[in-house]
Amino acid sequence: MSISWMPKREPVSLFDELFPADRDQQRTAAHALGRDDIQIPRLPLTDIEHMGPLADSDGSWKEHEQTLTREAAQGSVKQWNPAILVFQRASKSLNEADFRRIAPKGLHIEAWTGPGDILKARDPVTFEQMSHYFLLFPNPSYARTYQNYIIKLHNVAQTHTPTSLESPLPPPAGTVFGEEDVYSLLQDYALCPPSQNISLISLFAPYKATVKTLIDHQGHPQLCCPTNRAGRAILFWVEDLHPTASAIRSAIDQDSRDRGLPWATHGNRYVEKYDPSVTLAEGSERQDRTGPQSNSSVRWIITLNDEDEARRFVRAWHRRPFPVPSDYAKGEVMPIVNAQYLW
Repeated sequence: MSISWMPKREPVSLFDELFPADRDQQRTAAHALGRDDIQIPRLPLTDIEHMGPLADSDGSWKEHEQTLTREAAQGSVKQWNPAILVFQRASKSLNEADFRRIAPKGLHIEAWTGPGDILKARDPVTFEQMSHYFLLFPNPSYARTYQNYIIKLHNVAQTHTPTSLESPLPPPAGTVFGEEDVYSLLQDYALCPPSQNISLISLFAPYKATVKTLIDHQGHPQLCCPTNRAGRAILFWVEDLHPTASAIRSAIDQDSRDRGLPWATHGNRYVEKYDPSVTLAEGSERQDRTGPQSNSSVRWIITLNDEDEARRFVRAWHRRPFPVPSDYAKGEVMPIVNAQYLW
């Protein structure tokens, strides 16, 4: 019995088996270049066992990526480098939700809701609301993102708001703008009427003393110190009458008895006189009015237990007559209460 030995066969790649014509062409080109074969460098592949949590068998690739994204976002917020946008010529009836619900959805920052703090500009003497807002951001990058997005959204609102028969039709539901539904965005957009030009400008350091005070306290000192009362406080004053704190408390107590339900006031000293010197001492632009507070600008801050109670108090007391003493002259105009919700 003879044993015949088969010559060792050169291994053939799958490419050569499937495309023999291309194989001959490559060898001809290699021979013309003076090389027997073209060697393609191969990159070493890391063993999947040493790739850490990304190689989990339970399909946690996306979960791990989101974890890294959240950690990076939190790290960027910790690097506090405040930036401020000023929204000018705005309606005084805007609330915090108007700014947050139209914030661009973060692609790299999960659940980003826009500005860190939204503060109404207030007169340093009377503490009444003015027609602009301060939007505080943890860094300039967030501020620029929000600013550019809101300006583009306002331009879209101007384009699609009909002003005549020749105006373009509003976008139908499902129209995409920045990966979001334009129809829904325009329904929620209420910052500035489309007939007006929006004014959303950036403030750069060094800031004025009053603005720096807002950054340091992340709010108005009168509402944040010593405890934060924003969202549950009321600015209270009476036209043509200057009641004392005791008279205001008596009027509130009487109203509680009349309605059969006590007002949920906060603490025993829930009525405090507003002191403008706290703001003016910081170098306000209104320093020409640093003298004794005039009778016409006397204001009181009333603190309640929560936001709901504060809003109910405003609805019940704003523009209602203030109870006058028995010796009040008959025939005179009844003094009217003004109550503004502070947030």
